[in-house]
Amino acid sequence: MSEQIGVVLIFVGLGLLLAGLVSVVIRGIPVLLGRGSARRLRWSLALIAGGLVVGALPFVWQEAYLAIVGLGPRERVVEGSPAVVLTGWDRDDYTFLAERPEIEILEMANPDVTDATLDLLTALPRLKELTLNDTQITDAGLTKLAALPALEILRIARTQITPDGVKAFLATPPPQLSQLDVSGCGIPTSPLRTWKNAAPAGTDRRYVN
Repeated sequence: MSEQIGVVLIFVGLGLLLAGLVSVVIRGIPVLLGRGSARRLRWSLALIAGGLVVGALPFVWQEAYLAIVGLGPRERVVEGSPAVVLTGWDRDDYTFLAERPEIEILEMANPDVTDATLDLLTALPRLKELTLNDTQITDAGLTKLAALPALEILRIARTQITPDGVKAFLATPPPQLSQLDVSGCGIPTSPLRTWKNAAPAGTDRRYVN
């Protein structure tokens, strides 16, 4: 559930609750004066109950999310940066990443990670360090990674990338990229060295192949 949807549900719940309370006051006065049946209040009470349920949904969802996904120790803060480690993840659903834009460091070196999985990373504008070693990503995935604006460190060792893919990637890399690990992929040194030597003054670029 996105933050925007959660906020909407909370306000809808508050609206229903307020409407129910107003209705109780309006309908309740005649009942207290003995001029009406208590059954007149059932819709008012239903509004109040509905407001409480709708307003509580975001909070219940959050608790259920943590209980089901159970990131627990997989989440930590590294030098002030929110980090998530999914290597060894025992689930095959990475979609929750699309709802975690605060992530800056992500490690998911799993064989079930594919080019399609990388579509979720577009929701992580602050991602600066990414480890995808031993995944199934290809040159098509590299094209997606090139669009990550804050990416500084990328590890894609022992993946399905090719020399042509890496050359194209380094022709228009993420603007902040400074470290690249392509070991075990058979990538020649020449395109990596060209990228390193083209670094702006004062920038230290490193690679491993």
